[in-house]
Amino acid sequence: MDRQRRDLLHISAALGLAFTAGILKPSDVFAADWNTRLFDVKTLKEALAELGAANVVNSDAVILSGPEMVSSGAVVPLSFESKIPQTEFMAVLVQKNPLPMTATFTIPPGTDAVISTRIKMGETSTIYGLVKAEGKFYVGSTMIKVRAGGGGCG
Repeated sequence: MDRQRRDLLHISAALGLAFTAGILKPSDVFAADWNTRLFDVKTLKEALAELGAANVVNSDAVILSGPEMVSSGAVVPLSFESKIPQTEFMAVLVQKNPLPMTATFTIPPGTDAVISTRIKMGETSTIYGLVKAEGKFYVGSTMIKVRAGGGGCG
């Protein structure tokens, strides 16, 4: 535990010096382009509009997988992969959640576009994986069933 604390103090001190010297800006390190409105929208249509995804193409190259049924929507494992070249952005949307935008990922150039995560679900729903590559948007989907009283984000 002491080692972790020392490492955190060293990293904090180094970042503080870099900020003070003007080498780094806080926006370089802490989510410069965070879109707070995106995670407040109430519908899939609003989320797509907020992202500027006017024309979304269904694609078999956007692959989502998870369990067919879960006993609790509180922690649902999900894998999300894009086989579309030059994928730069990926987002997970849960259709029947009160706030459908669940997670976003910026994919650095040259990186495999493969995500494993856990999401919350309020009820049985279609899960959408949205991918942006070369300025175009693509989508894939899967259905995950949540047993009654699933304990998710209802």
